[in-house]
Amino acid sequence: MELLQLKYFLTVARTEHMTNAAKELHIVQPALSKTISLLEKELGFNLFDRRGKYINLNENGKFFFSRVNESLSILDDSIKELKDKNCKIQKEIKVLVLSGSKLITDIIIEFKKIHPEIILNTTQNLYNTSSYTHDLCIYSSEEFQTDKDSILLLKENILLGVPIDHPLSSKKSIKLSEVHNEKFITLNHGNFKKITDSFCKSAGFTPNITFESNNSYVVRNLIQAGQGISFIPEKSWCFDKDNSIKMIKITSPKCVRNINLSIPNDRYLSKEVILFKDFLINSLKNLN
Repeated sequence: MELLQLKYFLTVARTEHMTNAAKELHIVQPALSKTISLLEKELGFNLFDRRGKYINLNENGKFFFSRVNESLSILDDSIKELKDKNCKIQKEIKVLVLSGSKLITDIIIEFKKIHPEIILNTTQNLYNTSSYTHDLCIYSSEEFQTDKDSILLLKENILLGVPIDHPLSSKKSIKLSEVHNEKFITLNHGNFKKITDSFCKSAGFTPNITFESNNSYVVRNLIQAGQGISFIPEKSWCFDKDNSIKMIKITSPKCVRNINLSIPNDRYLSKEVILFKDFLINSLKNLN
């Protein structure tokens, strides 16, 4: 049994799709299929249930996946720890950023000014990363859903952003139910939309979404153009100095979210990861 076989198995198990796994691994599908078949033959049992072109992990596969994933994580961490002790090479930190990307990017820039020798590898796509590839994860949640094992980085109110010439722009605060007939602009991915949809549900309506985007600055530009209103995080979107949008506080329901830092508790943390973690926490202290 070879290490490469196990790595290939993890990718196939995670995607449960031989073609997609082959593309991700940059190999041809027949070679990947043969590798998995040889692994199953060596083990003496099947890891997948096959139905035509579809494959699914069976009970043996699920058990094997959890053990292989854990073992390769330990191996990966051991290599990192040895490099920490013996190598003077450029260090890398892998950060999964699911929320507050603009704010986190600004912090990364400041960190790099102090530590130019450290590489910060960031991704915003949860589905292109396996459980053992990132050192830190930054994500959002509603206050009552915050993971008890995570570190709270930032608590922020969610405001209502309206065009400066909108009839509501004269208001300092508003109940969310008052805008149930308005046209909404929203992000079309990530946890932020789930959170804001839950706010609207609490206010007794489903938002009339006329525009969706995967970029917060596109949302801002659409508001400026008078195409609708939108939920705006008070701190992490960094729109506080934008005079072309009026930010209105929502008094009911309570509209707040947390930006959290998750650290795998079974992972080795290099001194570089700890250094960035502490820098991140200290950088956001003044915003709370």
